[in-house]
Amino acid sequence: MTIDTTSWDMRSKGLKKQANRFLFGFTERLKEEVPQHEMDRILFRFCKEYIDEEKFPDTNLPFQLTELLNRYLIQECEKNRMPQMRWAYQIFGDYWNPHDPGCKQNPYHILERAYAHVQCDQQTVDLYFGAQIDRLWWGQHHFPDGCLIGRTEFEEIVHTARKVLAEKPVDPSLAAEFGYYVELYNIYFKWKETGRDGDFYGLCSNAGIEFHRLPVVYIEK
Repeated sequence: MTIDTTSWDMRSKGLKKQANRFLFGFTERLKEEVPQHEMDRILFRFCKEYIDEEKFPDTNLPFQLTELLNRYLIQECEKNRMPQMRWAYQIFGDYWNPHDPGCKQNPYHILERAYAHVQCDQQTVDLYFGAQIDRLWWGQHHFPDGCLIGRTEFEEIVHTARKVLAEKPVDPSLAAEFGYYVELYNIYFKWKETGRDGDFYGLCSNAGIEFHRLPVVYIEK
């Protein structure tokens, strides 16, 4: 038994209810009729084809499948297996996992372990390095009014990213994006520590850093 594209085909034709019924019946049959070792084999093959080989349509996974994958990937992550730890991050990422509402499995820590694994691959390297950039991107959301991360956290992120750069090849576009944020934060912290003297946007422009303030909504309580 394998997981095919039947439900995706139904969804593409606008048959969402029929696709959900098909998936519910299919996943129930898997749980009731397929031995655990065979289920694991099926889910390994699905993850490989869905993520690494991109054989399935690029769309959000249905709830019925992520329920199966949550159990499988938690089990595999506990055994410190690759590429399953990378797959867990790619499927669930930093977002809320509906099957693990208590956040018992921290996706970022799983990614850290995947990077440190002897079987760490290039996709894992780029994901881990990209996660550092994501943290910097999030932190500068309120520039120049404020910063969502402190200097200590910023320096820890930079240390991690530079360690990756020293150890592994990284996509040049990601390395360039990291360099941009390092310069931007350095300008911000220096500007803040000197009493916010001068125009922040002008300082960025003078340093050759293009910065456009993100729209921010403040809610008064």
